[in-house]
Amino acid sequence: MQLTSRPVAALILGTLIGLSTIPMMAQEDEESSEDKIGWSNATDLSLVVTEGNSSTEAFGFQNRLRRNWKKARFLLRLEAVRSNTADDTFAEIVDPENPDDLVIVRPDKTLDVEKYLILGQYDREISRRFFWDVGGSWDRNSDAGIINRYTGWAGVGNIWWDRDDLAFSTNYGLSYTDREEDVPDPDKDERFAGLRFGWDYRNDWGKVTTFTNDWNINTNLSEFSDWTSDMTSAITVTMSNKIALRMSLQWLYNNQPALEEIDVILIDDGSGAEIDFGTTTIRKEKLDTVFSTSIVISF
Repeated sequence: MQLTSRPVAALILGTLIGLSTIPMMAQEDEESSEDKIGWSNATDLSLVVTEGNSSTEAFGFQNRLRRNWKKARFLLRLEAVRSNTADDTFAEIVDPENPDDLVIVRPDKTLDVEKYLILGQYDREISRRFFWDVGGSWDRNSDAGIINRYTGWAGVGNIWWDRDDLAFSTNYGLSYTDREEDVPDPDKDERFAGLRFGWDYRNDWGKVTTFTNDWNINTNLSEFSDWTSDMTSAITVTMSNKIALRMSLQWLYNNQPALEEIDVILIDDGSGAEIDFGTTTIRKEKLDTVFSTSIVISF
């Protein structure tokens, strides 16, 4: 699903939703909870398969592996979204002299959506409210024109709340990005140093429901109009100690999206024939949104 109108307003709305339930500052004095020590893992799985009149396969996978120490944390995120879709069925004329001799052709499924992410991050407390972090990621988003994008970063952050029912932290630092896009863009740097800002927010709504909002923005230091933003809001409902249901909405915003080559055609109003005028280059949409529902398996 894509949103093409008022993309900045959509990002602001997501920000407000993410922070709308933060308690008043008067509650800040409540005792902070200690992080659970050791390893934990949560896996999200979603699958849709149709056959018959439509033929599609859609697969979604997310995995979050964490390791907590007394004053340090490690996170490894793996994400994949793939969708294979078959084109519409059509009839092919075998003998031009006998147009009634038709063969029904049902095309095979081909790759339609391909999106991957691998992210690792380590942070360590300097004091009760202050920490440093370092991390790196690789991602691919074929629809957005991104073939490979490598990003590394290091910085510091603040812990504003750290309780059993509420956690909120912000981070800021320097980054380095190396990207490869489907269509080379002479107006953009393939490699650049940047500024990075983000937050992590979690709020328990009762005993079984949790709301989370994660956001980060990365800006090219040599060209401030070249920036990207990634925000995900999610609601997780716990069904048992190991199983939960999760709904999430992700906003992926690129202020200078990748280039895309498209066909230029003229359709004859009389005959309906298409006349090919070659190709032209345009920019892709700035905002992509991904809505997903999945089963979460924790251990």
